Amino acid sequence: MGELEKTGGIASAMRSELKRGDRVLGARGVVLRHIIGCEDRAMFSDAIVARVRGLANDVAAQLAISLAEAAGEKEPEQWVEHLAEPLAGALIDEPMLLEHLHSVSMEWQLTESLERRAGMDPALSPLLQTLISADDPNASSLAMDLLTGQAAFVRHMQRMTLPLVELPADVLFAVLNTLRGVVAGDLSFEQHARTAEHAIRTQYDESTTRIAVANRLVRALGAGAFAALSVSHAGVAVFLSALAAATGETRDDVASSTGESQLARLALSLRAAGLGDKEIEREFFAIHPDITLPDNFAALRGNDAQALLTGGTPGSGPDSGYEPER
Repeated sequence: MGELEKTGGIASAMRSELKRGDRVLGARGVVLRHIIGCEDRAMFSDAIVARVRGLANDVAAQLAISLAEAAGEKEPEQWVEHLAEPLAGALIDEPMLLEHLHSVSMEWQLTESLERRAGMDPALSPLLQTLISADDPNASSLAMDLLTGQAAFVRHMQRMTLPLVELPADVLFAVLNTLRGVVAGDLSFEQHARTAEHAIRTQYDESTTRIAVANRLVRALGAGAFAALSVSHAGVAVFLSALAAATGETRDDVASSTGESQLARLALSLRAAGLGDKEIEREFFAIHPDITLPDNFAALRGNDAQALLTGGTPGSGPDSGYEPER
């Protein structure tokens, strides 16, 4: 079989699998909304769905407390019992939030899996440990900031909580817009919501969020960011940011691609990022130890994988992505 025929065959197979995975990925907000809102919980016991719902409830509780504080209540926690349920119901109707909570849940699932199977510290990865003691003060400072943020992330995930100030800016805007919609029509609550929103925005700085720090750290690494494309070396947070930066995908999509329904996207992303066959096998073994790559996957070059990810035609244009280290 010629090289072109090999590439065409695997590209066709990967395109078909990628389309199937993309349908799941594109509909995850709507699907999660349906599953979470269903009264028959016994049918949907999946840990990810349970975590997404738990995090949505926590976001709703934070909004309720913010409203109570804006109203001058001395015991704002008492408002949670009355306001959290309608707020949570409205938040579940916001696909942007659900998609982000899903990606966070997938990130945590992989983090727990690596800790359980490989004994990997969920906060301090080998790469962070090296960077903290590095001579580069910028990289060292960013690594320390990320270690602090990652340690807090671990505590929050163990408690199934996620602070509002850790949300990406567009997701936080959607959450605040949902809050405005819930209280619309009640003049006093509308005023409380405006006051609460002002307080939340005053406390918020997207550049200090854990994800933003991980993204900045990857950019600071420059060409050395290739080393961050090893999940066992870089840690899950930096690995996801590095893979997103290398492929142009959103970090949320990259996080969600670590699930078993997104094997094609993960494999193509790793190839598009410039990883060689052995490096991709290494990452698949770390993330999905029971999964093997499809036959002839080695025939796909980096630009072929990137074309498939973006809906283009494999085989056109020069190869692209990071060059694998040999």
